[in-house]
Amino acid sequence: MNTPAISIVMPVFNAGDTIGEAIESCLQQTFPSFELIVVLDGCTDTSGDIVRSFQDSRIQIIVREHSGVTEASMQAIRSARAPLIARMDADDISHPDRLASQEDFLRSHPGFSAVSGQVRLLNPLGDGMQRYVDWVNSLKNADDIARGRFVECPVIQPSIIVRRSALDAVSGYQRCDWAEDHDLFLRMLRRKMLIGKVDDLVLSWRDGSGRLTRRHPSYAQEQVWKMKAHHLALEERVVERGVAICGAGPIGKKLARLLQVKGVQVNGFFEVNPRRVGERISGVDVAGLSEFGSRWRDSTLIGAVGIPGGREMVRKLAVDQGYREGEDFWCCC
Repeated sequence: MNTPAISIVMPVFNAGDTIGEAIESCLQQTFPSFELIVVLDGCTDTSGDIVRSFQDSRIQIIVREHSGVTEASMQAIRSARAPLIARMDADDISHPDRLASQEDFLRSHPGFSAVSGQVRLLNPLGDGMQRYVDWVNSLKNADDIARGRFVECPVIQPSIIVRRSALDAVSGYQRCDWAEDHDLFLRMLRRKMLIGKVDDLVLSWRDGSGRLTRRHPSYAQEQVWKMKAHHLALEERVVERGVAICGAGPIGKKLARLLQVKGVQVNGFFEVNPRRVGERISGVDVAGLSEFGSRWRDSTLIGAVGIPGGREMVRKLAVDQGYREGEDFWCCC
């Protein structure tokens, strides 16, 4: 049997309503050299019957007791034969040229570890998910993705193809208290791995109240902030010089406390609200914008202003003062 160029990895838990369309979208790819590994993770519905009905030699089925998406994904990756791993969820639709476009990118860019693409949201519930997808789609290249890593997850997981060697280098998906996909990308980016982007539409991403990102505790907002603090605390410059936080509101305060728990030196806050200037929060001073760019200048600047337009405001202030986003300055919301 010839070794495929791409292994599509699809963990499944009770997705009988959508898995048929998801598998069909994989089998209709214009790129021919792939295998599809479907992990039935303790399914109790019709998912297994639907997968078996395809009777396609490119499909490998793994049945296991339910243990969650991280373990199911890693079992599929361990079984994969290809040097490229494409993630796919059982409720999404890969566009026909997805594999062809992304494989061509990685073949043409040997220094890149992974590649994503443009995503369309299906059935948005109107609660901000479309804004998130629009933001992800606005990240056009590896630099954008790297700089955006602490704002939100800069890659929609089922849109990505990753080199097997890159996954092995960071020990793949890991069980953690927060989103396993964002955690993986943060570990890759801290290792200076490049995640690229094709400008083609590669995925239709189905929204819904039952989606894991909406119902699992690992994706709760509190866990998101713990994850950001955990990974910020591993950044070399943050460890060496501490941080100054732009924004002394609820987000800035929360992030400061979490960073302090991780042993990070929080040197102070910058704040536009004059009523907060001169206060002390978490044991450190709150300074006004008149001192921005001079006080705590050696610290890593953290943007933590959650109001609409806050990120752009902080970014302009920082760039005007010579901060370099992704080096001595990070937007975190």
